[in-house]
Amino acid sequence: MRDPLLTLVVPCYNEETRLDATSFLEWVGARPSRHLLFVDDASTDNTAAVLERLRQQHPRVSVLRLDRNHGKAGAVRAGVLHADASELVGFWDADLSAPLSEVDRLVDVLVNNPDLLCAAGIRVMRLGARIERSFVRHVLGRLFVTVASSLLKLYAYDTQCGAKLFRRDAVGTLFGDEFVSRWLFDIELYLRLRTLAPDAGFDGLVCELMLNEWKAVGPSSLRLRDFVRAPVDLVRIHRRYR
Repeated sequence: MRDPLLTLVVPCYNEETRLDATSFLEWVGARPSRHLLFVDDASTDNTAAVLERLRQQHPRVSVLRLDRNHGKAGAVRAGVLHADASELVGFWDADLSAPLSEVDRLVDVLVNNPDLLCAAGIRVMRLGARIERSFVRHVLGRLFVTVASSLLKLYAYDTQCGAKLFRRDAVGTLFGDEFVSRWLFDIELYLRLRTLAPDAGFDGLVCELMLNEWKAVGPSSLRLRDFVRAPVDLVRIHRRYR
């Protein structure tokens, strides 16, 4: 099977104690067509030093440092726009809640379906899969997606999973403009993707792939004010993209 060049963007904010350097190095070292781009979103701990050590240990590891905090949306956008001319580009959560082995499954989806522009991991609790998520997080997540889908007419199962890959051709449309929300930008990505097929919908442009493994790692990096702001951001997104 063809093995396309891929740049994986990993946004980082205060990840000093959670970053699994060994797993990242083993993954990129075993795959000559892969490149890791860590984006330090103006961390206030020792993340910069950890990332610099990673960069020095492998030639296909790069680090982009932002001079101020942009939130996950801004960090991912900066990384994707900074990435080289790889055929595929994507982003992955730094805590490896989804293991890097899942990246290859998403790559296979895009390789085997040349018309797709996006492959996105989704978390579905089922037999044969290891999806470890607290009951509260699961219920809140399903409630959020249900409200967002109804408001935006966007019937994705899991918009917020931090495991997504895109074709280079779609990057300009998806990441060219700044996002409305610092945290709900995944929804904006789907809405921007939908503009590429306004008449037929975008079912043929994106595939949601059920992950075989996902585990919540430590406390969420989202703060209370982020949860409070979510409904406001949804309304702002609705106004911009309706």
